[in-house]
Amino acid sequence: MDFNTFVDYLQAVIGVVWPFLPFLAAALLFFVFIRALKPKSVVAYSTDQGRVMVSKGAIVELVQTSCEQIGDVFKPSVKIRTKGHTTHFEIRIKLASGGRMRDVEQTLQEHLRTALTENLGIERVGRIDIIATGFKSGKIQPARPRASESETEPPPKVLGEDDEFDLDPDEKRPN
Repeated sequence: MDFNTFVDYLQAVIGVVWPFLPFLAAALLFFVFIRALKPKSVVAYSTDQGRVMVSKGAIVELVQTSCEQIGDVFKPSVKIRTKGHTTHFEIRIKLASGGRMRDVEQTLQEHLRTALTENLGIERVGRIDIIATGFKSGKIQPARPRASESETEPPPKVLGEDDEFDLDPDEKRPN
């Protein structure tokens, strides 16, 4: 494709998009506005005097510190969704080498459910979905030495006074 063909193609695309440009700009502004309206906190519970809120940052910090206590979990990230009066969580983690997903999932869900309800006071905790996004492998150790390494002679054995050994008939006995 030469330059003139490319310019003609670009002008054709702009000609098709130009009438819709105000609508595209309005849609973009609408999404930015909706994003700005998203609450930065979650309703923990309500009383007659008002609502008690917990910031999403506090929830993220709670999840991160909980994951730090489990040695098999790395790089947690949290998504928080509120549906009605129930708060749902999606936690993405990397699992360490030797870590068992079932054990990590059970421990993390139990701990988080308790911490969210008792520490932060969130009454309606919904689903806590744990998603493994990767695997952090440990160092791999070779199973056995290579052939070139095993061909080297082993170090000579040092014999003590109590060790028994056979001498070749041609060798003299040590004094």
